[in-house]
Amino acid sequence: MISSNLVVIKLGGSVVTFKEKPLTPNYGGIDKILEVLSEIKKNFKVIIVHGGGSFGHYWSVKYDMHTKPYPYSDLGVSVVHESMIKLNQIIINKLIESNLKPYSIQPSTFVFNGVADPVRIHNILDMTIGNDLIPVTFGDVIHTSENNFSILSGDTIMSMLCKELHPKFSIFTTNVDGLYNDIGKGEIVREIRVDRTDISNIFLEDDIKKEHFVSSFDVTGGMKRKITESTQIAKSGTPAYLINGFHPERILDIIHDREYIGTCIRMGSGS
Repeated sequence: MISSNLVVIKLGGSVVTFKEKPLTPNYGGIDKILEVLSEIKKNFKVIIVHGGGSFGHYWSVKYDMHTKPYPYSDLGVSVVHESMIKLNQIIINKLIESNLKPYSIQPSTFVFNGVADPVRIHNILDMTIGNDLIPVTFGDVIHTSENNFSILSGDTIMSMLCKELHPKFSIFTTNVDGLYNDIGKGEIVREIRVDRTDISNIFLEDDIKKEHFVSSFDVTGGMKRKITESTQIAKSGTPAYLINGFHPERILDIIHDREYIGTCIRMGSGS
């Protein structure tokens, strides 16, 4: 069943940080998102997930850490985790300054050995129902089993949350306008029906710009992972939208059923 008053939003690392500048938050990008959150909250409950950008991804590369469980360097685990907490704290403080009442949640509280705990995920939703809080979680390095750890991307967390909570909207904010089907013309793919379309053949603006898709800091798969997770979200019944986070007013266009710039991945036949 779709939760008609819930929106889950991913703040991309390329929006909340300067991805090619190590450990550098993009306060302007964060502020633009915050400007529309108050409006969204008038009609919807909100859960936020944010990426690592030039914080977590930067150190993940330094310590050669990936999404595959492995006994990575203990120092690397410590540094990556701490960098994500630091970025989370920056975002949390900005939300508090805007009186948006965030509540930070480490992913290790609801993901065990790479598997999401449905009860704890629903606890996250419960705290929004009787309160005015915005749960905020983030990509992180998490323990899997024995002495193994793994990078858990914010995109994967989006899929975990949406497949369990079935929000009305799942929105990924990135540093591009969406997916493109013509490199020369720059035409955006407005909608993808996941039961018919082979998304592997769709060109991405990232492929043209070489800014995000092959970023040396992005070890969690860039746009490829967003497409994969968005497809899984769509198959669970929630449409997934890919939009430019530097134009967050497009989130309002989506939730108010207006024309918007971006790509929607949804279940169904046709296009």
